[in-house]
Parts: sequence; C-alpha cells; structure tokens
Amino acid sequence: MIYNKPMKKKIAACAAALILTVTAGCACAGCNKNEESHSKQIYSMRTYADIVVPVGEISKEDFASLSDRVKTFLTETENSLIATIAGSCIYNFNVAEAGATVEIDKTAYEVLSESKRIYEKTEGYFNPAVWYCEDLYRFTYGLSLADLREKMPYDREGALDGFGTLPDEKYVTAFQQLSSYYSGVVLSQSDGKYYATKPLETVKVEGDDREYSLRIDLGGIAKGWCADKVNEMLDEAGIKCGYFNFGTSSMAIKKYAFNKTGDYTVSARDPRGAGNYISLKLQDVTLSTSGDYMQNFIADGVIYCHIINPYTGAPIRTGIASVTVAGGSAVENDALTTALSAMGKQKAVQYINDNLSDRKVVMLIEEGEGCGVITNCPDEATVNNPAYKILNTVQNGKIVL
Repeated sequence: MIYNKPMKKKIAACAAALILTVTAGCACAGCNKNEESHSKQIYSMRTYADIVVPVGEISKEDFASLSDRVKTFLTETENSLIATIAGSCIYNFNVAEAGATVEIDKTAYEVLSESKRIYEKTEGYFNPAVWYCEDLYRFTYGLSLADLREKMPYDREGALDGFGTLPDEKYVTAFQQLSSYYSGVVLSQSDGKYYATKPLETVKVEGDDREYSLRIDLGGIAKGWCADKVNEMLDEAGIKCGYFNFGTSSMAIKKYAFNKTGDYTVSARDPRGAGNYISLKLQDVTLSTSGDYMQNFIADGVIYCHIINPYTGAPIRTGIASVTVAGGSAVENDALTTALSAMGKQKAVQYINDNLSDRKVVMLIEEGEGCGVITNCPDEATVNNPAYKILNTVQNGKIVL
C-alpha cells in the first residue's frame, strides 16, 4: 500500500541554518558599484535554492538563461536522487531485492561514488544506508504528493499522522546492523551505462515476517553536490561575485560586490537560542552546515533529530548541536557536517585535526547547562551570543581542548 502523507507541524521545518548577511562599503574591483542584484528562487528537494548575482556581472537575459539551466539541473538531480520519488534511481535501488543490480543514471553513479568514498574516509560515520533508521523515527515522510511510502510492519497506530512515538528497540538494533552493509554496494559501468548492485545481506526482526534489504538516502550529500555543480556553472558564465544558496545548508559563495574586501559575512543559526551564534567572513568558497534543530521532535524532554548515528541506529546524542565546514568541496562538507555531528566532541576534534586543516570548522557543543564553541579558526570567527565562549585554543593549526 502506498501512502501520501504531509509532514506534520510537530516536526520542525527546515529553517535557516546558514543566514547570509553582508556589510556595506565600496565595491570590489571588477564588480558593480550599484547595489542591485539579479535573484532567482527555485523550489527543489523540499526546500528553496537562491541564485544571487550583481547586475554588473551578467545581463538580465543571460541571468534568466542561467537560472533556467540551474532549475533544469536541480529538477533532473531531484528526480535521480530523492528516495521518495517513485521511479528515481535511488527509489528503484531501494525497492529492488537483495543482490539485485539496478541501472542508474550518471548523476546517481557520481553521487553514490562520492558517498562511498566519504563513507570510507569517515570510518562509516557518514552512512547513507540509515534509511530504515530514519524511517523508524518518522524522518522519511515527505512534504509533497510526489513522496511515496509503503506501509511498514513496524508502523504504529497513528504513526503516519504524527511524530513523537519512539520505535521498538529490536528494530533499531536490526536496522543499525543492516546499515553496516553499505560498504557492500557495488558500482559499475558498461557500454556507457551505470549500475548499482545491492548487498546480499538482509535482516529480519522477531515477530515480523518481512525480510529487509538495504535502503539508502542521499539527502545528506545531494545539496552539497548540487552546490558544487552550480558553482561550476557560475564559473563557466564568468561570474566572480554573488552566491548560490541551497536550502541554507549548502552554499557556493563568490565575492561580495559591494565592499572593499569582497567578503560575505556568513552566520550560522543558534540552535539553542535566538538569532545566530557565530559569523565568518568568507569569499570564493563552498560551505555546508548541519544541526540537530532541523527536522526534530521532542519526546520526554529529549530532542530526536534527523541525523542518525550509524553506530547506534538512533538519532545523535553527542552534544553537538551544529557543525559548519567551509573550504574544499561542498559535497564533502555536506557529508562531513553529518559525520562530525555523529562522532561526538573528542572524535570530531581528532578528525578535524587529522583531516581538515585546509578548512574552517565551527561546532556548537552542549557543555553542562549551556553551550560553547569549538573551532579551528578562532581568530576569524565572531561569536554572536555572549553566553557562548570558544572552548579551545589552536596550536600549529590543531585544536587543543
């Protein structure tokens, strides 16, 4: 049976995680001095994408053409990668039997290849195969009639109408084990076609006759991949100023046209208070953010968010409320913010020190009754909430707690 159900208001909407603010001043060299910009907003992947380019960078007609190309690209990517769209490559993979080989398109092949690489790089802390774990906590329910979901044996009375009912632990344990088989996904090419083969491993749950095979969700990497591709489109169009902002969680930033430095001021939303908790001045960079305040519910005073710890099968309880990573590629940053959130403070700091010296990383950490900031760029970050302090120093480019 297929259900089309809208997401209820009990679950927090995808509110702004990154808020782009700018400072006034003189224009940077080569950019328009009149503070006017072309802008286009596109709805895709259950959120909004914004393209903003100063009028001196591109004509109105060329901007319209560029926006149409971006819209077409985002639609094609959505129809390839979103697991809840019937007929998408990932939907077809998910509903196939264990061990089946499914033809996919080039987009799905490239994003799956990136996801497998980052899965290995993060020791499995970024794992797209937690689909069933997400579903147990009701985070796969969609926001549009295009979203399809079959009735599952673990569904409880009223579960399709709301959130806050915690799942049976036997399912959490089984689906955590199932997600560990993600390394067994095999990607291949032949005669210009692309394929993905599901692992043979399945799981069963006591009292449930169904046999479950691996399912994946690329929502933790897709927006970052899109940000990189749109950034390439901006480069091809010769655009040096402006930005692309996808769902306020993944961004590609050029220069700011209307001050001397060319910096944008990018601020991250405060998940435990009002406004934004930290700001960075950035240009010519991609970045992504994740937080436990985007898609969550509270049960018995505990926040259950959409970020799943692959090693427990449950929503993260690491004390990391928000992570922002800038530099490198947006597709990596998108996945890394999820992985760092799941690692917890000590392991995340070690990972940043060992692997992310070329990037700027900011994390908001729960400490006792309050919060604090951990970052590898304390001299470049401005803490906006006076109740928060930077909890670390940096020595030889490494975070020291």
